[in-house]
Amino acid sequence: LEAVVIATPDHTHAVIAKAAMEAGKHVYVQKPLTYSVHESRVLAETAARTGVVTQMGNQGHSHDDARLVNEWIAAGVIGPVHEIHVWTNRPIWPQGMARPTETSAPPKGMRWDLYLGPVAQDVPYAPGYHPFSWRGWTDFGVGALGDMGAHLIDHPFWALDLGFPTAIEATSTPWGGPREAPVSYPLAMLVHYQFPARGTRPAVKLAWYDGGLMPARPDVLPEDLRLSREGGVIFVGEHGILIHETYGRNPRVFPEGLMEWAESVPRTHERITTSHELNWAEACKGKGSTTSPISYAARLTEVMLLGIVALRAGQGRTIEYDAEQMKITNIPEGNRFLTREYRPGWEV
Repeated sequence: LEAVVIATPDHTHAVIAKAAMEAGKHVYVQKPLTYSVHESRVLAETAARTGVVTQMGNQGHSHDDARLVNEWIAAGVIGPVHEIHVWTNRPIWPQGMARPTETSAPPKGMRWDLYLGPVAQDVPYAPGYHPFSWRGWTDFGVGALGDMGAHLIDHPFWALDLGFPTAIEATSTPWGGPREAPVSYPLAMLVHYQFPARGTRPAVKLAWYDGGLMPARPDVLPEDLRLSREGGVIFVGEHGILIHETYGRNPRVFPEGLMEWAESVPRTHERITTSHELNWAEACKGKGSTTSPISYAARLTEVMLLGIVALRAGQGRTIEYDAEQMKITNIPEGNRFLTREYRPGWEV
């Protein structure tokens, strides 16, 4: 056994990936990389220490269109970017619900205790937990932001080298279950991130919308062009906007006169001629490097999960975040949401 693909529910990604890397195995970890900010830091350290080949499963990172976005931004086609809007139609699974009251025996062949893994409390099996719907439960998943942030926030995070936010504010529809100990994620969230200036690049405000929430349609768009209901990203620059769909697909710049310039921008990013998965497999064989290694993916995942941390810390309260210390500085009680309580023997 030389390599491991980890496509389990979110809550077990870190414990499996860490064990595999420490055993010298290359890993492909589905998104989101981890369940918590703490776990992202641990996997980044483990990957650096072991030197194995790693990749997170945000396949849009290997698409040609994603590279066009980077090249257009770097060339200054829309000018310095100061505002970003990111949205998705997820969740497309249940959220905002209470804990099931009816339990049953797990399906034949399913080891429920093993499935629970690091979950600290004893959760009896119920049909609503698995398959697929686990994303909406706080024990097992990280909601729509964790599911699709890796495919959407990825592109501005990469193209603008955003780094970590210094302030995050989140609001939402009600959580499922008691507010002090919610069991499922809200049906819709709105998260505002503030990223500081980086060198000559200005500070950036990034807004995340899910559950049917969407940004305002930019006036500069042609009358017959509507924002994709599935999801997308809008970069707002000093000279225009860049818009693309989920996974970085179909990037365009407006006003329309900018498109001729964009199409002439040199291609400076190497293209992936196979697929995201084969990119990892080839790198495992010593051929090239991966496009979304844990060294990158852990930082992206931390940004995504900070939106959930902000919501857990308090609706409408802005958390101030010190990334170097991995610490919320203004709401100390919010720091507990940077990690989780582990069942003994499953700690990360």
